[in-house]
Amino acid sequence: MKNSLLRSCIIMTILLFPVLLPAQGQLYYFMDQKDSLIGVKDDKGRIVIPPKGASIMYFEPDEPITDSLINLFDMDSTDTGTALSFGSTYNRKGQFLYRPLAYDNGPDYFEEGLARCVQKGKVGFVNEQGKVAIRPQWDWVSPFNYGYAFACNGCYWDRARDAEHPPMAYKENAKTFYINREGKSIQLMKKQKTEKDLPVDGGYLPYPFNYSAGERKILDEIGAMEVLSKIRNANYASKREGKDAVLQFEIVGRPTSLSPYYKIQGYSYGGFDKEDTFLFYRTRTGDYFHVGWDGKDQIPYRQWLKEQLESCAQYFREHPDAPNKFDVGRYLEQL
Repeated sequence: MKNSLLRSCIIMTILLFPVLLPAQGQLYYFMDQKDSLIGVKDDKGRIVIPPKGASIMYFEPDEPITDSLINLFDMDSTDTGTALSFGSTYNRKGQFLYRPLAYDNGPDYFEEGLARCVQKGKVGFVNEQGKVAIRPQWDWVSPFNYGYAFACNGCYWDRARDAEHPPMAYKENAKTFYINREGKSIQLMKKQKTEKDLPVDGGYLPYPFNYSAGERKILDEIGAMEVLSKIRNANYASKREGKDAVLQFEIVGRPTSLSPYYKIQGYSYGGFDKEDTFLFYRTRTGDYFHVGWDGKDQIPYRQWLKEQLESCAQYFREHPDAPNKFDVGRYLEQL
């Protein structure tokens, strides 16, 4: 999972994923010496974003900003609701875009191409271009997983019970529901219509993904990479068999003007838990890259695969009775 300490101390810039930056000058953070606030300048010294961010962020003034969205920690004094914002987010032209939800000691990160934003205490979502994709309308909403998010109105953080890690509490008239990527509330089905429908709360949410013929070929392609499921199962303490042993892949992001990649996420088949380790980029021409631990890297697939296989080999040497042991050498020979 995300490392909250690094997220808050190293940099508070939201990274979408490797992007194609506009053809403009380099941008740099700078500190206003009078008030110790952070702003952004271009390579000619012109102020792009005036100093406004509190100086709690770490930055190197000589290192160019490579991100397409820039977050500064300037608090909104009007934040009074359950959902609090973490500063404000701008594009590289210095135009204000939105206030990100404060989460995990930093601005909310993107999950399945959407991140949470806050407006007047209500939560909605923005897309990877920083545009509002689902208008803020809920007291709280979870990140997206498997095409759905859990939302509630009439809920609040009970800080009277625990100021540091408050539990979610619900008022008498509170309403909870699941929403899809259009922000629409989805009624649970009583029976599962397909094996890929999502079991939740005693019912089922319908399989949410739709693909073109070309996209289905991409999923068939990565689904045929059986070594990925073997790597995922390698250090399980019990034997993995049948569907439990297979990763299910879905496309959660498509090529845009900012990125040339399909973004492919692995899930536990039947359980639909997101497997954070198995998140990949794929170019239109078929090249694969692994997304690093923080969503920042482009690790060539063969390099990542070799490292993972060597790690499995080491684990099997240390655990010769591992129930999901496989012939690592056979796959290394194919690289």
